[in-house]
Amino acid sequence: MRSTLYMFISLLFLGVKHGYAQPLVFVAEDLPPYHFSDKNGNAAGALVDITKAVLHEAQLQGQFEIMPMARAYHELQNNPLALMMSLLKTSSRASQFTWLGQLYFADAYLVSLKGSPHHVSTLNDAQQFRVGTIRGYSSARYLQSAGFVEDKNLLLASHYQQLWHVLFKRRVDFVMTNTLTLEKELKNSGYSALKVEKKLHITHFPSALHLVANKQIPNNICQRLAIALQSIKKKGLYQQILARWKLKVPPQKK
Repeated sequence: MRSTLYMFISLLFLGVKHGYAQPLVFVAEDLPPYHFSDKNGNAAGALVDITKAVLHEAQLQGQFEIMPMARAYHELQNNPLALMMSLLKTSSRASQFTWLGQLYFADAYLVSLKGSPHHVSTLNDAQQFRVGTIRGYSSARYLQSAGFVEDKNLLLASHYQQLWHVLFKRRVDFVMTNTLTLEKELKNSGYSALKVEKKLHITHFPSALHLVANKQIPNNICQRLAIALQSIKKKGLYQQILARWKLKVPPQKK
C-alpha cells in the first residue's frame, strides 16, 4: 500500500512541468517574523519568502499553511505532500524525514523573570525548579530526555502566549525558549522584554532550523529543492531576504 501511494505521488510530480501537479504543502507554526499569518490570513515571514524563492528557483508549485506546532508536525509526518519550513534536526528525527538544508538558526535559553532569586549553572541545576516550554516542540522532548517530568518540574503550554503567561503568573520559574523571537513573543503576549532575563544558554541543544520533507516526496523533487536553496544562497538572494526582514545571516559551520 505504501509503495503504491509513493508511485501515485511520483506520477503526480511528473506533471509539474506541464502545470497539473498537486502543489507541495509547506507548513509552519505562528512564529513572527519567520512565519506567521498576516492580517489577511495569508502566510508571511522571512522563511516564507525564502521558501517561495526556492520554489521559484526549482520551478515547483507550493502552498503555505500556518498552524500550531503540534499540528504542523503531525502534517509533516502524515501528509505525503508536506514540508516544514523550520525544524530542528535531532537524533530521533534524523531518519524520519528528508532534510533539504538549513533555512535559519535558533539559540535556546532558560529565561526567568528579572530579579528572580533562582540561579542555575547547568540544566541539571534547573531540575529543582519548574521549567516551561511548548508541547510538541523539540525543547519539550529535550527537557524530558534530560529528566524533567510533566506535572512535577515541567509544564507544557500549547502556545507561546500561554507560556509567557504562566511565567509572569509565577507558575514556572524558567521558560526554555528561542530568544531570537523573545521580544516579539512577549510584546504579542502583553508583556515587556525588560521584565525577563536570560539565565542559562542551552549549548548542546540543536540550533539549525532546516527545511524538511515527508519521506514520501520523491527524491528528485527533494533534490531540486535542496539545489535551489543552495543556489539562492550563492546568488545572494537568501541574504537579501534576511536583510529585508532585519535578520542576521546564520553563522557558517567551520
